[in-house]
Amino acid sequence: MAEYAYRAIDSNGKKLRGCQQANGMEDLTARLDKQGLYLLDAKISKQAFSLFPQRQVDRRSLIVLFMYLEQMAVAGIPILEALIEMRDSEASPLMRKMLGALVDDISSGQTLSRAMQSHDKIFTELMINLVMAGEQTGNMAAVFSELRDILVWQDDIIRKTKKLVSYPLFVGAIVLAVVCFLMIYLVPQLVSFIISMEQEIPLMTRALIGVSNVFVNYWYLIIAAPVLVFITTRQILKRSSAAKYWFDRNKLSLPVFGEAISKLELARFSKNFALLYDAGISVIECLTISSNTSSNVYIKGEFATIKAKISSGDSIYVAFSSAQLFPPLVLRMLNVGEQTGALGASLMRISEFYSRDVNELIEKIQLMIEPAMTVIMGVLLGWIMLSVLGPIYDIISTIQL
Repeated sequence: MAEYAYRAIDSNGKKLRGCQQANGMEDLTARLDKQGLYLLDAKISKQAFSLFPQRQVDRRSLIVLFMYLEQMAVAGIPILEALIEMRDSEASPLMRKMLGALVDDISSGQTLSRAMQSHDKIFTELMINLVMAGEQTGNMAAVFSELRDILVWQDDIIRKTKKLVSYPLFVGAIVLAVVCFLMIYLVPQLVSFIISMEQEIPLMTRALIGVSNVFVNYWYLIIAAPVLVFITTRQILKRSSAAKYWFDRNKLSLPVFGEAISKLELARFSKNFALLYDAGISVIECLTISSNTSSNVYIKGEFATIKAKISSGDSIYVAFSSAQLFPPLVLRMLNVGEQTGALGASLMRISEFYSRDVNELIEKIQLMIEPAMTVIMGVLLGWIMLSVLGPIYDIISTIQL
């Protein structure tokens, strides 16, 4: 579906200009006709150059959307009527534009799931498949409730992920700023005082002077190096699938951080799989959709192996056991769920199990970082004090009273 810039005439003969999404000129003509407009001419609108990418509808807006649709479905109000009412009262231009496109598509005879497919940058494959399952069963209120709950859960997971990454980066930036201040501003003043004494400079003090000179003369490289390393690494990972696989696999082996990343990925996978499975979607399709939500290439590869084994006739328990992703306790829960016909409930409990562990790991990381920062700053300040006060003490000790 493309966006067209058009010129049209209304029923009063007034010329109008506007933009409208449509699947070709015939579709555009039909959409404008329903609005009481006669199309004069149109062309696909060109995106203006911008330093910043166009924003999409945020997750909070989608939570409100599905919450509202759930309430309307429970009240027995048709989806089209609910969307029209929400579109007319929506303050966000992006959200109003998206709702208007959904209204147009549904008015032309499409189902909600089909209309959502035209906005795949907003609605994920998981959302579309759940809505499609709800349309088949007729239980749309339950589907909207599940979509609202999973978006709330995903919002919480993303917040935890940002907290996991941003806190160490913030602390590291503070430490780097303090080190730069000490080495560029404070240490040179103290060193000039020591040199003026015209005494032999100890090894520790000479080392401090050398480090300070590096910071003074090459401070721009020290600041630019982390940025250059980040950009270079990102480009390599984007261009090389082998490097991306190696990086994604080995980052899961990092102490504490790797465990947290792994459990976040598996919690998301288990939650999505459970929702899709309970909606009546096949195991293979559940695996495909759920694994696509992962950003880790290594984990995606493991789930592809699981999918291949199930397709060849292995049980879910046997297939998952071969992937080396889940601990024995989780595998036993999967086995019990498969044998008792409660696989969805087992997967939901696994998701809760991993989510709880992630909370504990994030707290553990925070508790580790604070004393680590204290130790680093203490060692640094102690080194500077010994390097500066040592020569002064040597001079004082040689003075004959």
